[in-house]
Amino acid sequence: MRKIEPLPTGRFRVRFRHGVSPKTGKPMQTSETFGTKREAEDFASALDLLGPQGALDRLYEGEQVKGIPTLGALATEHIDSLHHAEPGTRTKYRRMWDRTWGPRIGAQRIDRVTIDLLSKTFAELAIDYSEKSLKNQRGLLMAVLDRGVAEKHIAANPAKRKLKIPAGAAARHIDDMRILTPAEFALLENGIAEHYRPLVRFLFGTGCRWGEAVALTVGDVRLPNVTIRRAEKYSPGEYRIGGPKTRRGRRTIALPAEIQADLKKLCQDRAKDELVFTAVEGGRVRHRTFWGRYWLAAAEKVPEPRPRIHDLRHSHASWLLGRGVPIHVVQARLGHETIKTTVDTYSHLLPDAQKMAADAAALAFSDAPRAIG
Repeated sequence: MRKIEPLPTGRFRVRFRHGVSPKTGKPMQTSETFGTKREAEDFASALDLLGPQGALDRLYEGEQVKGIPTLGALATEHIDSLHHAEPGTRTKYRRMWDRTWGPRIGAQRIDRVTIDLLSKTFAELAIDYSEKSLKNQRGLLMAVLDRGVAEKHIAANPAKRKLKIPAGAAARHIDDMRILTPAEFALLENGIAEHYRPLVRFLFGTGCRWGEAVALTVGDVRLPNVTIRRAEKYSPGEYRIGGPKTRRGRRTIALPAEIQADLKKLCQDRAKDELVFTAVEGGRVRHRTFWGRYWLAAAEKVPEPRPRIHDLRHSHASWLLGRGVPIHVVQARLGHETIKTTVDTYSHLLPDAQKMAADAAALAFSDAPRAIG
């Protein structure tokens, strides 16, 4: 039988493994706490006989009958109720829950969820996930708990103002953003099939997202500018065209001369509703096909770490900031909803910002009358 651990509080804990880490693929350790040793022993026996999920199901059976749902049941209700969200978004939330909170505390009755339990679980998640992922996970959890408050299962959301985001895995590893130098981009471009070089140059020269680029139509091109009006989106089983990712994603971008020349040639004698960038055989450029058949081979010509397609967008932003383009202009060009997103993503690319501020402040001293005595 599993080991029963007495706690200083007088309660008893049983440790066991349940769920699989998305990073290591290995079972994750969790625990249940009981008021009496007999309850802990019963649960430990159930673990041996029924396995983790069976033991948890038996432990919490009857909770729905009592009218108090488990956290997992409430999460399912919440996600299913998001009728305004796209099917792909609901699928994303379900997958997020199933690999994070669900296997760890989804079987807990909602009125037994405490801030200590949430903080402990959050710390476990931080081992495998980046800070950005942790923010998304916290947002989903908060929404589920808010539903519990709205349905009067709990008096207040235990996570409000107390559930702090841990440092996250990204703080423990080298940042995965890959900024290409001009020489590296030249190597990459030369390795791409000639048919797709205009697309790669467009991504690098505008900072557009992949979905925005492959949804661009001839009618969106008004040289020397292009207008981003739509983007390709994925829903379960299909791709479709919708609006850009954010409200500010609808924008007009001025093009460098090299990109203007590419688009002028691609748009010549074509209907306004035709796609600017197409596959070799015609039709939509499929991300998976482009990545597998063309991108990977070209990326191998560039020194490690291997760049991703999205790194063309990061490289574009880096180049603009490195040449003194104001960050609010970069925000508008990239289509970020708020300047905070731009600052949070790219502020580390401005190592000389404090020196520039100090130099500017020094000018005030050089122009001002000096005190005497």
